[in-house]
Amino acid sequence: MKPLYISATGQDSGKTSVICGLIQHLHHLGHNVGYIKPVGQRYVIFENHSVDEDAVLMLQSFGIKDQPQDMSPIAVAEGFTAKFIMNPDVSPLEKQILESFERLKKQHSTIIVEGTGHAGVGSCFGLSNARVAQMLDADVIIVASGGIGKPIDEVNLSLALFKQYNVNVVGVILNKIFPQKLQKIRSIGAAGLKLLGTKLIGAIPFNSELSIFSIGQVAEEFGYQILSGGHLLNNKIEHTVVAAMEPQNVLKYIDKNTLIITPGDRIDNILLTLALSESSDYHEKLCSGGIILTGGLKPDTTILSLLLKSNIPVLFTNEDTFSVTSKMKDLHFKIRSDDKNKIARTYELLKDNVDINAVLKNI
Repeated sequence: MKPLYISATGQDSGKTSVICGLIQHLHHLGHNVGYIKPVGQRYVIFENHSVDEDAVLMLQSFGIKDQPQDMSPIAVAEGFTAKFIMNPDVSPLEKQILESFERLKKQHSTIIVEGTGHAGVGSCFGLSNARVAQMLDADVIIVASGGIGKPIDEVNLSLALFKQYNVNVVGVILNKIFPQKLQKIRSIGAAGLKLLGTKLIGAIPFNSELSIFSIGQVAEEFGYQILSGGHLLNNKIEHTVVAAMEPQNVLKYIDKNTLIITPGDRIDNILLTLALSESSDYHEKLCSGGIILTGGLKPDTTILSLLLKSNIPVLFTNEDTFSVTSKMKDLHFKIRSDDKNKIARTYELLKDNVDINAVLKNI
């Protein structure tokens, strides 16, 4: 069967969640599925190898037994691009990808290939998504964020490059669509993509469950100090409140799984949070969230001791409140292997909203 290359029009389009759903669906249909991310830009050290974090997710989530370095043959480290440009020989990189891919093909009847960003990403070192798809003789599905005008424009750019490399594009999945706009985008999006010579094979609604993250992930991502509640770092965050206002105004914004960001010297809001954590009306909401104290300002020992005794995880940073809030605004966390509910949800979303027969015809 031909490998299936999952590309995207940009970052945070939900490509990895689509792949998680697809792998589960293919498993349910009895396929022996392998996975490879030929070029990875966000890597971790896994079993003494530099491995893209998405490949680690697939290894840990789906019981895949392949070698990590085969699932993630190229990890783009700092200085990688500059080094290539000064010595532009792509043949060893291509050889490394092809050798890994051939080993995976011997073990699996179906291979899912995950791209990196839009079709042109990687061109600076000779390994654009379009070129890699051509090398692997793969058919492509493009994942784009939900909408009409912007995603269709972005898809058209990707189509042009895939066409240049004679790569077959099976179709497009529009992802993260607001539910109230789903039917409209399915209809108009399908018509717009048809004008480009491709087709809509899926329209997946936005699901808030997939965007929820934990306070522990925030601490890890930004290196914030954990002042208290280290055993509560799995607390989920759905809402964020900047508590730089008077306490009575903060109350209006407390909702389920709330993260409160407040300067470390706003003792009034820290005490309010402590009081609310003991209130029957707010206990569940705050116990499921946490606090970030900003500005490098720690409360005095009396207040700090109260925080240590509370059931609220507290993070601390020298960054000012604006900087912390700006980071939180555009925060996107990838699915992790311990996000069992999220992974299961990706399967349901794909099964209910993607024409899987259109996918299967090409693998």
